[in-house]
Amino acid sequence: MFSKTKYSGKHLILDIKNIRNKSIIDDLEELKSIMDTICISNNFTVLQRIEEIFEPQGLSIIYLLSESHMSIHTFPEKNYIAFDLYTCREYDTDDEYKKIHEYIIKKTKADYEEPLIITRKF
Repeated sequence: MFSKTKYSGKHLILDIKNIRNKSIIDDLEELKSIMDTICISNNFTVLQRIEEIFEPQGLSIIYLLSESHMSIHTFPEKNYIAFDLYTCREYDTDDEYKKIHEYIIKKTKADYEEPLIITRKF
């Protein structure tokens, strides 16, 4: 499963800012749909879903994956979404993660910021 370089996977961290699709920040179902689409397109296996809506605003969604985890935390007062995806999959390039980043930017209509993609090592 892992190469001789002892990689444990890749970690995608996104700071999604200046979101023009403002309704998405508080839309639990739409955000779950985005996460589901990412899982289906990448053949991730969802083991559990946890969600919490906070008062007066904001929400968190965490997917436990057989490949690791994915999470979204929203901060409507800051027009900001934190997205995190860590998988133990071995990819030759960062292209899959860049596609996920582009998909989220498109859905949120947010400003483009470079994704942070970390190669995790044992």
